[in-house]
Amino acid sequence: MIRVGVNGCAGKMGSIICYKILNESDIVLTEAFERSGSEFIGMDLGLALGIEEWKLNIKELKSSENYKMDIIIDFSSEEGFLNSLEYAFSHRIPFVAGTTGLSENSMKKMKEYSKNIPILYSSNMSTGINSILKILENMKDILNDRKRDIEIIEYHHNKKKDAPSGTALMIAEKISALTKRDINKNGNITFPRGDEIRIHSLRIGEIYGYHKIIISGNGETIEISHSALSRETFANGVIESIRFLIDKKEGLYSLLDIKRR
Repeated sequence: MIRVGVNGCAGKMGSIICYKILNESDIVLTEAFERSGSEFIGMDLGLALGIEEWKLNIKELKSSENYKMDIIIDFSSEEGFLNSLEYAFSHRIPFVAGTTGLSENSMKKMKEYSKNIPILYSSNMSTGINSILKILENMKDILNDRKRDIEIIEYHHNKKKDAPSGTALMIAEKISALTKRDINKNGNITFPRGDEIRIHSLRIGEIYGYHKIIISGNGETIEISHSALSRETFANGVIESIRFLIDKKEGLYSLLDIKRR
């Protein structure tokens, strides 16, 4: 049985992950964490989520404490992410994170810590998005054609703070690695067009997540899109990540590593 702790347990994603774990036969939720000062600290997690009592109280994550968990999951904030990362590093346990809007320094620290512990990070835990990343690898010749413009459009709910989304950046970085094109995060037109990937962001309504890649030129337009219909699709990816990472050696992994097995 894999014992799991979730940081950001009362958030939109964290709560769904916690609920999802309850239905797994080989994974058990043993710890639930929220930020310092949260109104949920000390509350029963089930009651905090408006469900039945789960007999699991929400705690503040402290690196100096020893918790009953074999792996820690983080869907919180940058501050929460760094707190979880420090705990995983100091206690030498695997770390799965999907927190977005991270600074370069946070990403750098994660890469450094992955030399000592197994870490799986993805700004999008859906199997569909990660399958699209794999498809892009097989489109290298088309993507490298400088007569083709490449644009990424992403929509998210109006409560999402970061823009572009971590997923849009992940897609753009994948294309950039394949083509050496620059990434234009604000969507402004610059020239020559064939040397860049432009990202356009919208924050509107209650959209979970929509991403479209448009590749146009040489008399044709190719469109690849993905729409998340519920946050459960991301939670499914987290469950896969837990099973994958629990017995891995140190290193920085992504969902693509799961698909390559």
